[in-house]
Amino acid sequence: MKTAYTGEEAAQAMRGLLGPVTDWTPLAGGEVSQAFAFRADGRDLILRLAPRRDGFDRDAWAAARLRGTPVPVPEVLHVGPVGEDSAGSSTVACVSERIAGDHLTGADPEVQQRMAPVVRALIEDIAAVDLDGTAGFGSFDPATGRAPHDTWAAQLRALLPQDWDGLGHPEDAAMAEELAATAHGIAAGLPEVRRLIHGDLGPDNFLVRDGRIAGVFDWEAAMFGDPLWELARYVLWAPAMPSTRVQADHDLDLLAGEPGIEERLRCLVIVNGLWALEFYRASGQAGPMEFMLNRLNGFRTAALPVDTGRQDYWMRIGRRR
Repeated sequence: MKTAYTGEEAAQAMRGLLGPVTDWTPLAGGEVSQAFAFRADGRDLILRLAPRRDGFDRDAWAAARLRGTPVPVPEVLHVGPVGEDSAGSSTVACVSERIAGDHLTGADPEVQQRMAPVVRALIEDIAAVDLDGTAGFGSFDPATGRAPHDTWAAQLRALLPQDWDGLGHPEDAAMAEELAATAHGIAAGLPEVRRLIHGDLGPDNFLVRDGRIAGVFDWEAAMFGDPLWELARYVLWAPAMPSTRVQADHDLDLLAGEPGIEERLRCLVIVNGLWALEFYRASGQAGPMEFMLNRLNGFRTAALPVDTGRQDYWMRIGRRR
């Protein structure tokens, strides 16, 4: 459930933590979080409020782990409970440095195309981060650096439910079960690539300024595994998000001709899509469910090349009935 702090309640919590605050400004929040911009002690800061601390702890982990690397992560000053909001729900606060910049969402196509190589370099810089002292595949504990799975295939399997009866329509459940079996079969033969992945590096989760990446945030979905995961997300959403399509096209062009890339990417697109489908089912979002079912239907057949099969396979929405 989304937090329900009033602006004054949130500001009062920050006064108790940091002293006088000025320039208090509500910002667009997330699905379950609120956000505010303010100044304290001469610094521009961001306050985020959420019912859980998991994502905030990963933000703090990323800020510390990536310090000194080419990946700019805002400094996290504080993560901790702030009591209950006006609805009586317990709330966790994260205070971090505010970074100046713009989102690529809604930017001119020329700007998006110019930034595509920069975003690709960002993914590679994240993947190059030293993981010494960590272990496992999947979503990790920021306190220990340990993830729960011994293989990448096991992580992919853990993301999906055991059965799909909750989808309601028997044909939809059968399609989801078929696609899950396909993905698990491919995953069993995938290379064991273990790198740091942001996990949700969409255009709303980083800022750009003067032709470079100014800041990367919202590390809640971070995990250890194959960085191709990011491209799989771009490909999945490309038909619905123009800025994502630009990045997908750029990255697919780079991969054309790489041995085995089509089935490896197909597996990750399917898992991403089924994962999203289960989220929409559990949260009762009928419209996004319908989109994802149609999108996934196009991946039931063997993958076509990422260059010559771009429109007929990778960007197709396969109406199922």
